[in-house]
Amino acid sequence: MRRLRRIRRLRRSGTTLVEMIVTLLLFGIMMTMAIGILSPAAKVFVRIQRLHNAQIILENTVQELRGLTRSAAGNIKIYDHCGAAADPVGEQGVTGDIGGLALEFVNEEGYIILLSTEGCPATKVQLGDKELDTIADGEVESGRLLARYYVRNIQGEPNGYYYRNAGGPTVRAFTQVFADGYYMGNYIEIKFSYPPGTADGASVKYLNADLRLYADEAKTDLIARDSVTLDLRYDAKRHSEVTAQAESSPEP
Repeated sequence: MRRLRRIRRLRRSGTTLVEMIVTLLLFGIMMTMAIGILSPAAKVFVRIQRLHNAQIILENTVQELRGLTRSAAGNIKIYDHCGAAADPVGEQGVTGDIGGLALEFVNEEGYIILLSTEGCPATKVQLGDKELDTIADGEVESGRLLARYYVRNIQGEPNGYYYRNAGGPTVRAFTQVFADGYYMGNYIEIKFSYPPGTADGASVKYLNADLRLYADEAKTDLIARDSVTLDLRYDAKRHSEVTAQAESSPEP
């Protein structure tokens, strides 16, 4: 008899179906509350990480810009645009602007460097009349920092160079300053400008650069921006006259 009563007590001490359902319901409510708390926290973490990566990209880009522009030892010219879609550099008679998305300058070695972040049209890389390489149309995306190099070789015009020939745009050499993965899927835009009041032909002690990093190529989703001063080592001059020209035959 005592043994039977002990079995009944053990049966009564177990979990009933109702208790299990209530437990699961409470557990579900607690999990829902936890997810509700953690979800905004996760979004904040992702946003902070995104801004951190953006800041690293901007800081490294600024350092590269300073290294490139510091060697400006001749004339400096700024174009409003210089990309695959809108490329006024190759048009006849293009003068400079007070600010824009492309920077042209003569470095200490005598080469003309053209910096831009707007992509590049299909371009032949030539040494004299020998074609060394080709930049395919679309190979350099908009939002990537590109440096193109030219040689001053127009007789009687010390600041002139051939930007294109009968076959289209040409260049002596080019380099994408960073590998494509460096941007982490983002797109950079750099706008250059002279110090206020810098007249044509006047000395340029520094340049202003406004950097913006976007999450999309259309540049509608701004992640971060930075404005910096690019100090110049040498006595460079603002030059707004025509420099890029076309020739009817390959570069000599």
